[in-house]
Amino acid sequence: MDKPTSLQAVLFDIDGTLIDTVDLIVKALDYTYQKHLGVALPRAELRRLIGLPLKAQMRYLDDRIAGIAPHELMEADEVAYYKAHRDLERVIPEAVQAVQEAYRRGYATALVTSKNREELKVTAPKLNIDAYVDAIVTADDTERHKPSPDPVCKALERLHVAPNRAIYIGDTVFDIGCGRAAGVLTAAVAWGAHLPEDLRAAQPDYYFETPADLLEWIEQLPVIED
Repeated sequence: MDKPTSLQAVLFDIDGTLIDTVDLIVKALDYTYQKHLGVALPRAELRRLIGLPLKAQMRYLDDRIAGIAPHELMEADEVAYYKAHRDLERVIPEAVQAVQEAYRRGYATALVTSKNREELKVTAPKLNIDAYVDAIVTADDTERHKPSPDPVCKALERLHVAPNRAIYIGDTVFDIGCGRAAGVLTAAVAWGAHLPEDLRAAQPDYYFETPADLLEWIEQLPVIED
């Protein structure tokens, strides 16, 4: 797999990319939709919602129900369910090591996530990579969200890196769409929320089958000297 020669920054999604939260998010959404709306969605449909901000997830069924959904109560219950079952989170060691290795090799690094700040507080301690991350963009930092380019553009602004010098790595078609719209290279990982056929159809520049493949690719990037 070819390496970009002018790369200066590596941006990473969190859910499904650095930490396995797919089952937990699916269960939290299912619990919330059934409790407040009396709607049970197929697991495949719930998986496809991963990568959207919480506010968008809570409004997903607005056109299918009568009346007005209690969005704020739904958000609170989804977060509460997630927190109560966060033992289901599973860090993906090689993916976290990829962040650390990119930083060590001199690349600017950022986390670009659809989590809001409150949600990130639950997950961040398990990742334990603050010392290897130069910037973090959450759903609270932009008005528009993935697949809009705004989250990646905000990260590039904070890193002072041009789009053609960066790559965004994620596990959903929203990540790929966001990165492409922002003008950066994109990479999809096969171990996250969205199905391989959906990811390949989105035509990312790179595709990693396993976390070990991602780490190996990062390890082969040229070191950026000071």
